[in-house]
Formats: sequence, C-alpha cells, structure tokens
Amino acid sequence: MRTLSLLTLLALAAICLSDLADAKPSRSESHKAFLSQREGSEVVRRPRRYLDQRLGAPAPYPDPLEPSREVCELNPACDELADQIGIQDAYKQIYGTTI
Repeated sequence: MRTLSLLTLLALAAICLSDLADAKPSRSESHKAFLSQREGSEVVRRPRRYLDQRLGAPAPYPDPLEPSREVCELNPACDELADQIGIQDAYKQIYGTTI
C-alpha cells in the first residue's frame, strides 16, 4: 500500500514538474512584454496638448485659483476653513484679499 501511494505521488510530482518546465516562455516571447528604453521615453515625453488637439478638444486653461489654493494649503487654519466654506471665501477671510 505504501509503495502504491509513493509511486502515485512521484508520478504526480513528475507531471507537475514537466508542466512547469513547458510553461516557461521562450526568450523571444518574454521581451515582447517590455518596451525599449527609447520607446518608453517617447511615450512619457508626449505633450498632453498634442493628445488633446489630436482628439479635437482644445487645450485646458490653467486654473486661476491655483496660486491661492497653494497658499491656503500651507496654512492649516485656511485649509480647514476652505473645506468648509470654499477656497475663495477662506482665502479672503484669512488673508483679506483675493488673488
């Protein structure tokens, strides 16, 4: 009984190991998943404006509230107040003027 279970276990292990050896991709297939360094750089360096114009959408304008938002984020009181009443009102209340 022990020999039968041992032979079955060994046969099963041999089948599993042979499947693992066959499942490894060849060298040419493993390089298909990666880009070359040049191709990767081209993808990263594409300007967003070019992509937007290619799709027919105009380039987005910069946010006029961004400078006041950055200043307000540095001040914890202003940042907390901006969450409650809005960035323009919080900036005006803390600093007195709006940008």
